[in-house]
Amino acid sequence: MTFTRKIISLVIVGMLSVPAYAELKEQVAVSAADPATQSGKAAQRNPSGAIDAKSQLYGMAKKLAGARHFSVSIDMNYDVVQASGQKIQFSELRKVQVIRPNYLRVDTQQSDGDAGGLIFDGKTLTLFSTPENVYSQTTHSGDVDSAVRYAVGKLGIRVPLARMLTTTLPQELQKLSTKVDYVEHNILRTTPSHHIAGQMRDVDYQVWIDKDMLPTRMVLTYKNEPGQPQFQAVFSSWNLTSNIDASTFTFMPAKNAEKIPTLLPASRKNGMNKTQGDAL
Repeated sequence: MTFTRKIISLVIVGMLSVPAYAELKEQVAVSAADPATQSGKAAQRNPSGAIDAKSQLYGMAKKLAGARHFSVSIDMNYDVVQASGQKIQFSELRKVQVIRPNYLRVDTQQSDGDAGGLIFDGKTLTLFSTPENVYSQTTHSGDVDSAVRYAVGKLGIRVPLARMLTTTLPQELQKLSTKVDYVEHNILRTTPSHHIAGQMRDVDYQVWIDKDMLPTRMVLTYKNEPGQPQFQAVFSSWNLTSNIDASTFTFMPAKNAEKIPTLLPASRKNGMNKTQGDAL
């Protein structure tokens, strides 16, 4: 049996909804953050003695938003609901490298063998597909925040966990979250972590935060979508201390690579599954 994957390569992708982009754009103007975002301390407690979930969540967001540079590997899994109602899970590996304010690189390996990436150098946004040996470039000047919003909102590029790449993550989490709770102190992994559960209008999320205030795992549940599909991400090899070589963000086409003059958006019906990690 052939299952519908509902995903297109990183070079030729579907358009995300305009309302989602407008919402993200609106949040840039939000300047008042929860006081908890000002603290990076781990395991803060409220007067009752319970660990403060918001302090943990916004502390994590503040640490990511304030990092001058970082790299991380992400092992992703996401459900795609078939016409029959059956949920099929697909996988993807991503390595993300950021130097603020102007450099971003995302390298992707999908479970079906497709591979590609995105590179931004402050002036040009490059998308490339390794199997097809093609690439496309779009001129866009600005910082990483601007490039992410432009890539997702205008070009329709799929960037899972895009908000985690922006400096406005604390404000956006505060604005979008309707409820944040502390679940437990999880001791089963190599390093114990704080398990936080939150709710948004369309998505329930869970995040496990290590003692260094970095996420180790995340689960998103699209509760208003048929079948309530999930997106899961496991984070590893976080590095916020070592400098990343600037040459990492210089695109060098492979031998005989073909440059595509334009990006070709696909409709939601034929391509993009919005449950592939775009809530955060």
